[in-house]
Amino acid sequence: MRSLVEVLDPSTAPHADLAAWASVYADGQSEVSGSAPEPEALVRQLLRTPAGEAWRWSARAEPGDPVQGVAELRRQPHDVRLGFLRLFVDRAARRRGLGRALREAAAAEARSLGVVGLQSTVLAGPPGEPFANSSPYLRTLLRLELQRQYLDEETLRRCWGVASRPRPGYRLTHWLDEAPDALAASFGRVLDHVLDSPGAILQTGARSWGADQVREWERRMTDDGSRLVVGAALDRTTDEVVAATVSTVTRGPVADQHDTAVLPGHRRRGLASRVKATQALRVHDLFPHVEAMAVTINRENAPMLAVNRSLGYQRVSERLLVEESLVHEG
Repeated sequence: MRSLVEVLDPSTAPHADLAAWASVYADGQSEVSGSAPEPEALVRQLLRTPAGEAWRWSARAEPGDPVQGVAELRRQPHDVRLGFLRLFVDRAARRRGLGRALREAAAAEARSLGVVGLQSTVLAGPPGEPFANSSPYLRTLLRLELQRQYLDEETLRRCWGVASRPRPGYRLTHWLDEAPDALAASFGRVLDHVLDSPGAILQTGARSWGADQVREWERRMTDDGSRLVVGAALDRTTDEVVAATVSTVTRGPVADQHDTAVLPGHRRRGLASRVKATQALRVHDLFPHVEAMAVTINRENAPMLAVNRSLGYQRVSERLLVEESLVHEG
């Protein structure tokens, strides 16, 4: 069967195609990452994305069929020679060649842009891992564990027990969407240390986080309509952020827990556990529709895996960060 692959231009695509594209994308992202933006919010984001920031394709088995496969290519911010590909096919349409056709279209475009390697995340095991490994030029960079923290009574009680034990010299706080002006710079210095965790350099690049960079990052994190929730620990002597954890919340039942970092001079004092425990309680209080927190952690990051286990996180699945070389001979 020959799949029909088309470039998706949000500015000219019929609304039905945009809606179907967003629905397939959201379902696939939820399967791989545990949560996803709502399709309606994703459509709005598609229409706002500037030209040249992302390249997208849709796939269907026959002309006139609904969109059943989607792909999105972006350059990696930390290395423009690398692309990041998100590719999803509706469950009912898998094993029909749509995924392969989408990958070929994305790889061809990436080569024309000077991209030398194409990264993506896939679920370990079938169908994602065998599909990824069908390329002989692919290597696995990281093995990642997808976890969920269900905000049930037992877990909340456990988090309260951790959060309520004060650590002398520190106080806990949180904010929504934008850091207070007085905390933006020190929060940025904490974000500088996200790269200290194992394997982080393969997913993001080194940069200096000043207040302006924090504001730009906040805009990106909320561009799809998500609410940004940050939990932080402040040093009482300086009133500056020394530890923080980040979550995003949509109207869906699962929130994403992103980066957690502690300044080197304040580690091994239980601050990561305290900010993450407090974060769970805040999300539960502020967004009662949220039933669980989802997070992905490098399996080599033993300290954070231990923190999460203590706070009731459970392993859901395993996924792989893979990279396909686009500069091979032939």
